[in-house]
Amino acid sequence: MDVNGVDTACPECGSELRGATICANCGWDSTIALVGPARRSRLESLLSGGWRALVYGALAALVIVAHLHYQESGPASTLAETLRWIALGDDGRSAELLTIHRAHEVAKATARHLVHTMQPPDFAGDWVSQLAPHATMNVRGWMPLLFVLADSQLAPAAVREFFQVRAADGWGRAYRVAIRPVAGSSGPSADPEVARDLGLGLQTSFFRWATPPLDQGAWLRLELVSAGCDGAFDTGDDLHLISYLPAEVTLRLGGAAEDARRSLEQAYVIGEHYYRVEGSRWDLIDARLLAEFRLDIFSLR
Repeated sequence: MDVNGVDTACPECGSELRGATICANCGWDSTIALVGPARRSRLESLLSGGWRALVYGALAALVIVAHLHYQESGPASTLAETLRWIALGDDGRSAELLTIHRAHEVAKATARHLVHTMQPPDFAGDWVSQLAPHATMNVRGWMPLLFVLADSQLAPAAVREFFQVRAADGWGRAYRVAIRPVAGSSGPSADPEVARDLGLGLQTSFFRWATPPLDQGAWLRLELVSAGCDGAFDTGDDLHLISYLPAEVTLRLGGAAEDARRSLEQAYVIGEHYYRVEGSRWDLIDARLLAEFRLDIFSLR
């Protein structure tokens, strides 16, 4: 700097300024430098307080991710287990619940298909297209658990997927499906598979256990098998839903036409079947509670 306080050398390239305000070598302008101070390096900004933005951003991202995981798995019986599910996953619980509930909806749609067409769907072909119109959410226009949202289409996808007919289980893998007639006239003892099912018990709802009247009319046995978490069939974690379906609706002779119509409509809407779930650590009530939890989370937004 000279005696007049003017820099004699450019701070950028070191060239002599000789009283000029702009460096002829690199173009550095002393007036701009005075108005706008030089930028601090990223390291200087970080050390002077920029680290706060990184920390706060990481905390916000952690909260968002934790909330998404919580929506997926739902609450556990204890806070410690809930936190473990959020951090480490629920060990396939939500996928398992989705698997058995979706299989249950496939069986109900099959029951409605039988009422509507008087013949079983072709499970060797595109059975999803055949059964989708008979899914609970399509038949009733609302889902039984929806007391807040009257229109099922307003529910989030995480809730609708419990009630949709799909060929894939909760892990996204195809079910193995088998359906066959049951010879009710010969008695269940003549069919070891049927005798086993009846011995273990069958349900008609989440809370009601009952025995199907196999001696009345024609019946079908439907079995949907999921490979489970390991993705391999015929292993210890396979999930089975076994369903007994009336292949025909019995109507009283001589009854009024209105009564017959009402009986058919009721049979179609209910889609009643006799079922049992095997291989699952959970039951359909747990699956419905998870769907209701997801709906509650959605309705609070």
